[in-house]
Amino acid sequence: MTVNEGLIKSDFKAGKARQKLGEWYIPQSHIDAFVKDTVRVETLPAGFKLFKLTKGEAKSDPKYGITPWWCSVSPFKEDYEGAIGRFEQAKLNKIDMSAMARYMAAVPIDWNELDNYIEISLKVAASGFWGTFAPQEKWHDKHKQNLAVEMSRGRATPTSRTMGIKDAVLPNELGALEAWQFYIPGLQEEHISRQDRVISAHDMVALQAYFFG
Repeated sequence: MTVNEGLIKSDFKAGKARQKLGEWYIPQSHIDAFVKDTVRVETLPAGFKLFKLTKGEAKSDPKYGITPWWCSVSPFKEDYEGAIGRFEQAKLNKIDMSAMARYMAAVPIDWNELDNYIEISLKVAASGFWGTFAPQEKWHDKHKQNLAVEMSRGRATPTSRTMGIKDAVLPNELGALEAWQFYIPGLQEEHISRQDRVISAHDMVALQAYFFG
């Protein structure tokens, strides 16, 4: 079994999937989250590990299933870093992984808190779209700009400060450096294994312990 078997590049368009692919739907805003002409189809094998940073635990939605947005835990194709590389970038820049991911993945502050590192593995093969993040403004809705909120979402935990990690000050434009993402529509809970991989993305000590033992 392969999730989205037969997926082709032309399927990456706003609207419903072709009948043979299932019952997922792609909003135009999701199309716009990629740099145009970078998107192609990749098929990932069973056992492939994926991660994301998000508020909560990325639980399955009764109607839409699992979130389609993921990145590779290990280096994959044009992504030479994977999750550990992103952690090392954050450490080098003396910010937490939440702030680093927000900058690289171009996630406006008012879209998602990016509080937790979530890791899953595929139980079955899955085809999805692979491409680069489109740059975004720090605040998607200018009316929601709030310095206290911005600082709270870039604030490192007290334990992280023992590693020299500081509160992040983000530039006005996010995603200026090339970074790659998967968009895998149609994922359901039965297609993945979670194994309780939920770690605070603000806690660099906990992340270091997980990545390096």
